[in-house]
Amino acid sequence: MAAKNEQNSEKQPLAVRIEIIFSQALEEDFQEEFHDNKVGSHYTKLFPVMGAGFSNPRLGDAIWPQLNMMYIIYCGEEEAEKIKTIVSKLRVVYKDEGIACFISRAEEY
Repeated sequence: MAAKNEQNSEKQPLAVRIEIIFSQALEEDFQEEFHDNKVGSHYTKLFPVMGAGFSNPRLGDAIWPQLNMMYIIYCGEEEAEKIKTIVSKLRVVYKDEGIACFISRAEEY
């Protein structure tokens, strides 16, 4: 157990959880931005994600055929700030797409 604690003390703690929900059509843009900014390399991707937020519903049916996807990223504060900048940038570029981003504190157990 001591070896794990020593190993974790050398790394920046993963203190931030970021959930980003966006249209599947934007995935390439997010991946490109993450790559260019060297962030978001460790993530969980959920697809399909269906729901209704503050933009058009994305339900994958005949009436609302589009689908969303979601990335969940655990990272440190510095990386989180870069990801927030990316989200803000893509919200300007795709102002009608309804990109959602939720950030919370995380503690590894």
